[in-house]
Amino acid sequence: MKRLIFIIIPTIITLGHSIRPPIIEGTEANLHEFPYQISLQWNFNNGSRPMHFCSGSILNRDWILTAAHCNDTLTGGGWYEVVAGVNNIAQEEPGAQRRNVSRFIQHPLYSSGTMKNDIAVLRLSAPLDLNRNIKTMKLAPGSTLILQKQAKFAGWGSISKTMVNIFPDELMKVTLPLRTLEECTGMGNVDKSQICAGGYRNVTGCTADSGGPLTVNIEGEQVQIGVLSFGEKPCQAREPIVFASVLHFYEWIQTAIKDE
Repeated sequence: MKRLIFIIIPTIITLGHSIRPPIIEGTEANLHEFPYQISLQWNFNNGSRPMHFCSGSILNRDWILTAAHCNDTLTGGGWYEVVAGVNNIAQEEPGAQRRNVSRFIQHPLYSSGTMKNDIAVLRLSAPLDLNRNIKTMKLAPGSTLILQKQAKFAGWGSISKTMVNIFPDELMKVTLPLRTLEECTGMGNVDKSQICAGGYRNVTGCTADSGGPLTVNIEGEQVQIGVLSFGEKPCQAREPIVFASVLHFYEWIQTAIKDE
């Protein structure tokens, strides 16, 4: 199963599993520090523990925001599961909630070749019970003016700087510098529908971080501006990583979850 697309420098890969990005130079998140973040897992239906392969954010009790490429390559006979209210995905904390996924809606113009429009929404089989440890994520509408220089990111992606993945059980967090599109030319034809952050031998995300939310603080509240799409592999922070812009896709997101 693919986890993310990360660019193998000198190539690119998506942030899924065999192709997904990890948190590099991060630290363990505090318990329930990211109550809006979920682990997207694949249940193989063979008695083994479901495997984390992407992340996402909670839009409301019924819907999750993630990357479209998280649905690219799946093995047969299993199903998606979303786990909310968890920091340790190997030993889930009391109060964690697990739901199956009933719909996986990719953006209709998503391209696995160009990684454009790499955004999707998931419908849960049953609503989440929201509480202080499981909360919704506020999205940045298209009119948002981003003045911040740094953003927050978290995930369960690989923490290895080599081609051999090492996946943590605990949620890891990192602060990423936001980059201009001009600083992101090494990652291909990046445009205004995307956001770049991290890189340049600094901190970065890696395999299995795909779909995770990039957030900034606006008036004391964390607001999501990006969905992790792809980056370099091995994850050595030589180039920025690329996110689908929530601002650009805000109206599509609202329409997708409303029409369903």
